[in-house]
Amino acid sequence: MTHPGKQRTVLLAVREGHVDSRLLTSALALCRRLDADLEIQVIATGETPPEMESFLNSLREAGLPFSLELKPSLRRRDLVDYANAHEHIAAVVIDSREGWEALAQDRTSDPWKRLECPLVTAASHEKKQH
Repeated sequence: MTHPGKQRTVLLAVREGHVDSRLLTSALALCRRLDADLEIQVIATGETPPEMESFLNSLREAGLPFSLELKPSLRRRDLVDYANAHEHIAAVVIDSREGWEALAQDRTSDPWKRLECPLVTAASHEKKQH
């Protein structure tokens, strides 16, 4: 798909060990609703988590433009700063607001409040209770 100018993009941040089918399908549904591309940033050591392979295959089959980047570390602040600096980011999708503090230098701050686009949390209910 080719789009004039910068195409709207949904930024999906995935943490290794927190890959959930609801997270992935929520990001895909949002892309379809917004007619947006998908940018996936995965916090993982080494390779793409195997539980994401069928999702990536479904993106390829659907012809949805996406990019995938593996990162050894990604903090809340990094995501917020990145999304705010790129006006084509229409929304950020994460599993949960909880658990990101372990990567934060300042655990008392809440950088999500500075996010200039919608933040969508899409973990399953069972995972939210833990």
